[in-house]
Amino acid sequence: MSKEPPPSSETVPDVPRPEMDDPARRKVVVDSFVAGFVDSAIWQATLAVLEGAFPGLGLATMLSRRADDLWRTMDTLDRAGSVKLGVPTWLDDAGMVFDLSARQREEDEAPSRPRASWPYAGAFVIDTLDPLRYHRAVGGPLGPRDQPRETSASTGDTGVVIVAELAAAKTRVLDSAELWRYAGKIVVSTLLDPARPETRGQTRRALRALQRVVFVDPKLGLGVCLQIDVVRRPRCLLAFRVDVGAPQFVRP
Repeated sequence: MSKEPPPSSETVPDVPRPEMDDPARRKVVVDSFVAGFVDSAIWQATLAVLEGAFPGLGLATMLSRRADDLWRTMDTLDRAGSVKLGVPTWLDDAGMVFDLSARQREEDEAPSRPRASWPYAGAFVIDTLDPLRYHRAVGGPLGPRDQPRETSASTGDTGVVIVAELAAAKTRVLDSAELWRYAGKIVVSTLLDPARPETRGQTRRALRALQRVVFVDPKLGLGVCLQIDVVRRPRCLLAFRVDVGAPQFVRP
């Protein structure tokens, strides 16, 4: 009997996205994503992660107060917006693309296996840099757990925040498809335990339920937000830069 292939992020459908070429339609798509994002569990989990990844800045409190103000403070991607993000960034037919050519790094020792934690219903967190870290925010996110929890759209688990070095994706230019593949690789390596066959189905269902993915790279001070639509197409529709002040948000 042939073995079932291991879970992985799905092949990205090669479907045109004409709405990203039309400024008016693109605005509708991005507005819809941002509105859902800042009113979701994944936003709360992102605040918790930012608080832990950038201690002392009070980002959770700052952004909780400013969530409604993001509409006014958000920049549209242009030359100035790219400068604010700190890496060359441009727009393609799936959202934003990031050039990390100048940020590639040497191969490091194999990191310890990440753990997943579930700070809020509707979101989970994977920290590939410090798997034992607690991400504390108002409301008290739980600490990391070894056992994958059953994850499906019906339970509301539709988002993941991943703390990682984006340069570790080993891709010089990160578009939406490459970001999604890297996210899938991390989710699978975290949730799938070859010694526990039941984690195979759990991991597959977790991937299929994902609707939003947020990467936080503390080294670059960069955050990247993906939307996975109903036909499993990833689109990078929001990014932000964190340094010593208020985060700078940029949208397509």
